[in-house]
Amino acid sequence: MTKFSSEYLSLADEFLRQYALTGCDKLSDILTKENLDIFQSQYTGGRVRDFPPLKTLSLFMHQVASENKSCRHALIADARDQIAMEREPNKTSNSGYCKARQRLTEESLMTLLTESGQNLDSASPESWLWFNRRVVIADGSTLSMPDTDENQEAYPQHGSQKKGLEIRS
Repeated sequence: MTKFSSEYLSLADEFLRQYALTGCDKLSDILTKENLDIFQSQYTGGRVRDFPPLKTLSLFMHQVASENKSCRHALIADARDQIAMEREPNKTSNSGYCKARQRLTEESLMTLLTESGQNLDSASPESWLWFNRRVVIADGSTLSMPDTDENQEAYPQHGSQKKGLEIRS
């Protein structure tokens, strides 16, 4: 699937529409079609069946934002949306989606996150400044990941933390 194929253009348009990134206001530029082109271009080769990278990304974003974090729930919600738009619903068996989600690379997601953050910063009106200064707020979100050797190598523990102890927040 190329960025010029009708299937890709349809997915990109649907993705932008889903997140109300329609170009109607300044904040619509948080994620642009160009950002999605770059994201999609990082996935070359391999067969794409039911879950091309943009579709997988959209489902993953819904899964993360949902109260119920299961893969199956994300697929059922997507099937419901497809039926509401009078389209053929996708399968709700989660094995294909879970495999597709594992193919999303940390690098491509980080690039998309960084670009969207820069776009948001650029699109923020001056009226959002506080005493002419940009204010950054941390929301206190946490995440957890398995304490595997591979994760320890990629994300080592802080030097002041005793070996084998988890940091709890």
